[in-house]
Amino acid sequence: MQVSGKISYVTLARIPTGRAHGYAIMKMCEEFAALANQVELVTPTRKHGLKDDPFEYHHIKRNFTLRKLWTTDFLGLFDNRSIPLFFIDIAIFLLSLSIRQWSSDTILYTRDYLVALVARSHNIVLEIHTIPEKTFLFFRALKRARRIIVISNGLKEALVKAGVTEEKIIVAPDAVDLSEFNITPMRELVWGSIGVNAEKKIILYTGHFYSWKGAETLAEAASLLPPECEVVLMGGVDQELAEFKTKYGTQARIIGFEKREKLAGYLKSADVLVLPNSGKQRISSHYTSPLKLFQYMAAGVPIVAADLPSIREILSDSSAFWFRSDDENDLAARVHYVLQHPDEAAGKAARAAEEVKKYTWGARAKSILSQINV
Repeated sequence: MQVSGKISYVTLARIPTGRAHGYAIMKMCEEFAALANQVELVTPTRKHGLKDDPFEYHHIKRNFTLRKLWTTDFLGLFDNRSIPLFFIDIAIFLLSLSIRQWSSDTILYTRDYLVALVARSHNIVLEIHTIPEKTFLFFRALKRARRIIVISNGLKEALVKAGVTEEKIIVAPDAVDLSEFNITPMRELVWGSIGVNAEKKIILYTGHFYSWKGAETLAEAASLLPPECEVVLMGGVDQELAEFKTKYGTQARIIGFEKREKLAGYLKSADVLVLPNSGKQRISSHYTSPLKLFQYMAAGVPIVAADLPSIREILSDSSAFWFRSDDENDLAARVHYVLQHPDEAAGKAARAAEEVKKYTWGARAKSILSQINV
C-alpha cells in the first residue's frame, strides 16, 4: 500500500528520549514512511538532554525527515519541579506551532491533544493513550480531529460514552518489532553482566515504577517466593528509581533502564515475565496497551499478568497466567504455579509468541493509514 500526500507527525516530546513513547513515535514515523510518499517528524528544539542522533539512538531507518520548531528549554536547564517550567516550554512551542499553516493534503498526526487544539489544519489525526482528569480542552481537541486513534477498546468505549461519534474512532493497540527477538542470548552472560545469579529462577519486570504500573505488587511478592527465585525489576529513572530502590531494594533486585538493544536478551533469558498492572486506576485497568506486553509475548517466555480488561484485550487464558491485580499473595502463588508446571507454561508462551505476530509496527501503521487516508 502506497499512500499519497504527506504526513506531519507533531510531538511535544523530547526526541531522542530514553522513555518508551519516544521510540514508539520514531518507529511509527519509520513505518508511515515505508507506506507514504513523504513523512516528517516535527519536534521542539531542545538544547539540553540527550545529544545523540535520534535515528541512531532509537535504531530507526532514515526514511523520514526531522523538523524543529523553536521553543524554550527551561525544564532541561533548571529541572526544578517546584516551578511549572515544562508548561512554559509547551506554551512557546504551541505558539510556534499556531503560526504555521498546513496544506489540506497533509495529514497532521499527533499524540498530544494540545497540538490538535492549536494546529492550523483541517486534517488532524489524534492518537490518545488515556483521558486526562481535566477534560474541557481535551474534548475540544477531539472535536477538531478528523479521526481519533485509541490504543484499546476500553478507551473507545469511554469516548463513545462521553459523546464522541463511534465511527470517528479507530482502535490500534501498541506493537512490537519482532526482528529484535531473532537472537539466542547466553543466559549466564546476560545476567552476569548486571550481577544477577543466572542459576536462579529469574522473575522479570521491565518498565517504569509508576503506581499504576503495579511494580510495587511484584516487589512485595518477592519475599513470598522460594529462595531459588530472583525477582528483578528493571526500569525507572532518576528520582523514581532512587525512591523505589530505597523502598524495595532489600526485597528484590532493582535495576535502572537498560539500553533498548539489550532488552530482548533480558526478556528471552528470564523464566517468568510479570505484567503487574494495578486495577486501581482506569489508565491501567481499561485504557493501556503496554509496549512491554507485546515484547513479553515476542520473547516466548511464560507471562503472569494482572487480570484486567485492558490486558485481556490482547492476552487470553491460552496465552497467559492470571493473578488478582494488587494482590502480592496471589501473584506469588501464580509465579510458583508456573515454575512447577513447565510444560503448561511453555505451551502458553508459545501461543503468545504466535499471536503477537499480528501486532507489528508495520501492521499497525498499515491499518491506521488504510482508515485515515480517505
